[in-house]
Amino acid sequence: MAQKPRTRLSREGRRSQLLDTAAAIIEDMGFAGFTMETLAKAAGVSNPLVYKYFDSRQEIFKELLLRELEDFRLKIRAKVASTHSFEELVRVFVEVNFEQSESGNVRDVLLSQADLREAVAKTIQRNHKEIGRTLIESVIEENRTMTLEQAEHLLYMGSAASIAAAEKVNRSGRSRQRLIDNTVSFILGGFAAPYADTDS
Repeated sequence: MAQKPRTRLSREGRRSQLLDTAAAIIEDMGFAGFTMETLAKAAGVSNPLVYKYFDSRQEIFKELLLRELEDFRLKIRAKVASTHSFEELVRVFVEVNFEQSESGNVRDVLLSQADLREAVAKTIQRNHKEIGRTLIESVIEENRTMTLEQAEHLLYMGSAASIAAAEKVNRSGRSRQRLIDNTVSFILGGFAAPYADTDS
């Protein structure tokens, strides 16, 4: 990777820059190509400066994974908040499952390492619970005829359908958008009839 010119940044700004650069290296070269020296060169800083912010590769990986998990959580909350219909909410849910199942992104690469998963296990569990709760509450708000049990069932079954479709994209390279559209239609069609009238 080409060396970037060094600029004076705040401590937080420099830390973020190093994490951004680390993410780019991992996406481009994987773990095997990542060293503290490679990071310093790509970021346009000295080796001692890198060690001023991070003691080791493992610390960088952990901090980067925590940041990726938090960014993903906030992105989902923002997407859910921007929906205006039940169909839009289902689409967000499907897209979330697709993104979680897709390979190649930094978060996916980092989570493939057992020691890193273990190091942030509590954060992962907390985020999953919050995301699930946010989606369930939003589903009920958008479709007030649906009970809590029905909303949980919809998300469970919808998640299975979404993940299966996402894995098909990974294996076959089929159109991501087409499979998302098909999965949304499948979920809406499958649940429209039984949940259209809970009194029947």
